[in-house]
Amino acid sequence: MLDAFSHATGAHCGSTSLHDVAAYAAWDLPEPVCFGIGGGLGFSYYERDRSPSREFVGRTPWLETAFFDHLDVDVDEGRGDDADTAFADVRAYVDGGRPVLAFVDIYHLPYFESDVHFSPHVVVVVDADADGVVVADSEFEDLQRVDRSDFDAAWSSPVGFFGPLDRRRLVARGEPDATKAAAMRAGIRATADGLLDPADAYDGIADAGDGTNGLAGMRAMARDLPEWPALEDASWCTRFAYQNVEKRGTGGAAFRGLFRPFLETASDVLDGVTDADVAAMREIEAQWHDVGQALKRAGLADDPGDAQAAYEDASERLFAVADDEEALFSRLRDAV
Repeated sequence: MLDAFSHATGAHCGSTSLHDVAAYAAWDLPEPVCFGIGGGLGFSYYERDRSPSREFVGRTPWLETAFFDHLDVDVDEGRGDDADTAFADVRAYVDGGRPVLAFVDIYHLPYFESDVHFSPHVVVVVDADADGVVVADSEFEDLQRVDRSDFDAAWSSPVGFFGPLDRRRLVARGEPDATKAAAMRAGIRATADGLLDPADAYDGIADAGDGTNGLAGMRAMARDLPEWPALEDASWCTRFAYQNVEKRGTGGAAFRGLFRPFLETASDVLDGVTDADVAAMREIEAQWHDVGQALKRAGLADDPGDAQAAYEDASERLFAVADDEEALFSRLRDAV
């Protein structure tokens, strides 16, 4: 077990895990700041051959790696190894006093008791022996013991928003060379690039997946929403979409509730981020709550006409918030 490792629940698995690692290293970075430094705010829309056949995620695939890149921290990253090699790698790092970020599918974690595949879910491995691991999980106050076979199934799952998990792990092995201000600027630029210019931002990203990204993805989903009632799995798509706005570790408002406090901190640190930007982000957060409520109404409606009206309302609101995000992040990208 890592000495002096502390853990607390958080808003999102990735940023909570980054915060845990940062706290262990005494970097003094709250969870929203970790999320923002990693350029975590994004959007990707997917049309799947499995159910849910339509889904989205409101964060970027590069959050965890970009966090370390923007802080200029050296990391070791592994993936694609066989089970024995990957597990031996994790044990060696933990035995050497280094926490390991692991990307897993909650379906295979017994303590979740989930009948739904949901990944990548990020945990921190803080202890490992021949029989299994102990992990810190954003959803649970206590550390969780997972036996080796369950952990490997979760860690090697072929199901994920951004593609197969491939026993991916990240380990920080240095101290930040970048200032907090420089890292925050880089995070804002990465966020803006991902939303505004996704073709370039996602090019070459191993975990980009096959979705429509950035504001283009948001608008694609908005165009499709009025047609969702015709889907065979419309009910599950709608419930899952609502959950990805307000639940499932998003911090609320499709991660906008997590980015807003980061931007508030950035306004105190960076000259280019203004109170008006924070106010605009707060309004965007409120708009996403409205999108979520429209999706919830669509999913709960018994009358087909009421459901159709709710889907159309969600569509209109999603188009509107996409326009507002375009305006805000265009300004921010120019300012920082």
